[in-house]
Amino acid sequence: MIAKGCGAVIIFDRNIKSPTQVATLCADLKRLAAPRPLLVMIDQEGGRVRRFRPPQFSDIPAAAAIGACSNPVKAAGATGGVIASELRACHVDMTLAPVLDVNTNPNNAVIGDRSYGSDARVASACGAAFIDALQAGGVAGCAKHWPGHGDTEEDSHDALPASRHGMDRLESVEMAPFRAAISANVASALVAHLLVPAMESGAHRPASCSERCVTYLRKNLRFGDGVVMTDDMEMGALRGIPWPAREGEGGPFESGAVPRAATEGLRAGIDLFLACHTRRLQLDVIEALTIAIERDESAAAKARKARRRLDALCAAYVSAAPPGEFGTPGPTTSVDAVKGTATVAAAMGEPRGRL
Repeated sequence: MIAKGCGAVIIFDRNIKSPTQVATLCADLKRLAAPRPLLVMIDQEGGRVRRFRPPQFSDIPAAAAIGACSNPVKAAGATGGVIASELRACHVDMTLAPVLDVNTNPNNAVIGDRSYGSDARVASACGAAFIDALQAGGVAGCAKHWPGHGDTEEDSHDALPASRHGMDRLESVEMAPFRAAISANVASALVAHLLVPAMESGAHRPASCSERCVTYLRKNLRFGDGVVMTDDMEMGALRGIPWPAREGEGGPFESGAVPRAATEGLRAGIDLFLACHTRRLQLDVIEALTIAIERDESAAAKARKARRRLDALCAAYVSAAPPGEFGTPGPTTSVDAVKGTATVAAAMGEPRGRL
């Protein structure tokens, strides 16, 4: 996959046995990619979405618990700092966090306790504090799920959800934490597979494939040349979308296939596509993007911009391939899970309202 141009990898539970083992894995991947930098990512939010787990790693609480504690901003910052120290020790360069969705819908199971809560001000302040501490620790953050997945009921892992609010509401609630994250210089943003009729008139075009949604993030929120990526392309939300045919486009990609969604995302201004599970689909996405770049100069221009953005992020956050032979972790620091857990717990204090 690296030889085919893969610029990043993501680590899951199935790849992790111990701090030393994952440090060795990440070091070997970077050696394999050299001299090009390789961005190593992970979903380390806390709570139910965390790949580094106790007892070998710190016990990171869910964002909802942080948002409900006596000093949520302090706790969010402490969490970001602890996560950064553990990821850097293992040669991981980015976590796909924080979750900035404002959870205003109690039936929203896919977000739920992954959110800092239903108050956009709390989510904004906590998200910014997390990003500040995380990135000060040398790990890139990722603001997700643009443009806001907090008031939906469908799970995009299974179906294509929709956020049907008007722009005034989206600006004041859903987008507010993303503005705060951009002010904190967040390195990247992840776009949801989500219909947003107020931003995109296409009846079946999700935000992850919408030039309007991506451009709004870059221009209106002034994200500029930050890296914009998709959520996992294998999620059920993208399957079966009735894409119209494009003249001159062909190949093995029927109109409803996930690889076609990737080419639409490239044209929309997406820089990085996550395909996290199936090798065959990963290869199909690469082939579809290659065909689009070869046949369409505008798509090729978008790809060149994406490469420059990813290179800039890598220059800022990606650790170089460690010296040494394959199978050795390279220079690393130890993971002190007990200390990290205690640091976060002390910052959280008592839940608000508790005597």
